[in-house]
Amino acid sequence: MNPSVDASRARGGDYNAAAETFVDSFFYDGEVDERDVERRGLVRSCARDMKRRYGARVGDASALVVVMDANDSKKCLACGGVEVRPYVGAMDYETLVKSGKAGGIAEERVRERPIVANVATAREARRRGCGKAVMRALEEECAELGFDECCLVVEARNRRAQSLYKKLGYKVIGSEREAAALEVVDGRAVETTTKTLIMRKSLTNSVENIDVATVGAVLALLAFLKVQQDAVLDVLFDFGINLY
Repeated sequence: MNPSVDASRARGGDYNAAAETFVDSFFYDGEVDERDVERRGLVRSCARDMKRRYGARVGDASALVVVMDANDSKKCLACGGVEVRPYVGAMDYETLVKSGKAGGIAEERVRERPIVANVATAREARRRGCGKAVMRALEEECAELGFDECCLVVEARNRRAQSLYKKLGYKVIGSEREAAALEVVDGRAVETTTKTLIMRKSLTNSVENIDVATVGAVLALLAFLKVQQDAVLDVLFDFGINLY
């Protein structure tokens, strides 16, 4: 990670700047028209939501982390928030209640988990370590709250984000097929559903974060290459070239 990237808790106008970065990155992939009325409405709505979920009035169980542009104090390069929510395994308990699927769930099965959301990096700040800086700061927030894990929800179709999270040690532990979502279609925001994945990283046991499938694939590839190497050496040996 770039040591010059500084992630810190949001304050004041940082919420509006973070909302703009999130909307532009998530809905428009950085290609925006600032005169777009729908975009401005989304930014205002997102800013209110961030203040409600991560603002100072919420208490110590949540935080919004930002990387601000050193050359422009009003420009947010990356952001991400964490809030403590009740979960049953890998399912959000409040979502189960709203969908009528919470009946019969024993109270002892419900536990609090720190959930990361609203993670975004401005298009011009990608591949500069800003996203990693935000995730590192959010993991520190989780640890300070007394949790030994950090969880997040990501859309199944967002391969780029999943790739980053996997590199940071996150593993998929569950999914939701029809999670509520917003999508910009023909310049307008419409409600829809999408498949999401919940990913988890242990903050105390790095062994839990090892992707067994990936390790197995790498070992299989190394074994294959070793066989190929031995075959090449055998052919060369037949021609009188001994490289053993």
